[in-house]
Amino acid sequence: MDGERGRIRTCDPRLKRALLYHLSYAPSPVSNLTHFLGAFLGRSFSEDSDAPPPVCAGARDAAGTKAIHSALMARSRLFWANFAFAVGATLSPTFAHAGKKELPSVRWTAGAPGCTFERRDDGKYRWTMTGPDLTVTLLVDSQELTKSRHRFYHPVSAYISVTYTGQDKFEFPADVRIDFVRHHDVLEAYLDPAELSNKLQNDIDSEVFKTEREIKKNPKLTDEKTARLRVYEKEAAEFIEFLSTQALEPNTVILSPGNPEAHGWVFFATSNKWIGPLKNHEDFILSVWMKDKIWQFPFSLPPTEGDLILRKPPE
Repeated sequence: MDGERGRIRTCDPRLKRALLYHLSYAPSPVSNLTHFLGAFLGRSFSEDSDAPPPVCAGARDAAGTKAIHSALMARSRLFWANFAFAVGATLSPTFAHAGKKELPSVRWTAGAPGCTFERRDDGKYRWTMTGPDLTVTLLVDSQELTKSRHRFYHPVSAYISVTYTGQDKFEFPADVRIDFVRHHDVLEAYLDPAELSNKLQNDIDSEVFKTEREIKKNPKLTDEKTARLRVYEKEAAEFIEFLSTQALEPNTVILSPGNPEAHGWVFFATSNKWIGPLKNHEDFILSVWMKDKIWQFPFSLPPTEGDLILRKPPE
């Protein structure tokens, strides 16, 4: 009845107070590890109020060892399940891409047959690539990098023209993408002009609400806030009008001798965190995806570092 280390002082736990009952045990490494795992896994293995207390230290240590083993097994199963899911999620795009047919590509190359480059008087660069029955032209403003910083949402823009010279029909899927070469080769599809217009219209409404709230809070700023809002609305309306009339529609077009050309401006988002701010010199690869091949235009802005174009003044 005087007790000793490694066993309880009485075999009848009802004779002892519940708070003092645990003091009847000698410390053991297994017990400490059990409490540690209980804290780590969010549960307790030794202080479960629903479970009856052990009768002796041997049974208690065996139960603790079993609990540790069960906890480790559950933790191990959870780890391998998460690992398998992560590996599957990582490899699935690779397998999906491998299952798709890779299209051949033709690339614009300086001096190659059918490839031309021109610096126009209006300050724009033009790259043209001509095939047997198709001509694709890329037009980019020489100051595009600067202009994109002052444009709504800062997209990069380019003008695309596809002209069919055959006698049958040609399906143009209007699939244009750009590779930001100096920014981790991030690939962006061009923005849907209708979605871009809707986003801008929603931002106009938000700006009107914000301005009205600021004026109500401080009426002395009415003239200043109203003037700024009018400038914002005017610039936004002009951009929306441009998108609705000059942008390339993201719909498949059937080209034929009666309808030989599809053209328009395309805008590419630069909001991806891997792109970041554009530099003074940038490298791009613009790709026009057709059903049978990909037409690629590698270009730089400006084409030669330090290149300067003098725009011809309007007459």
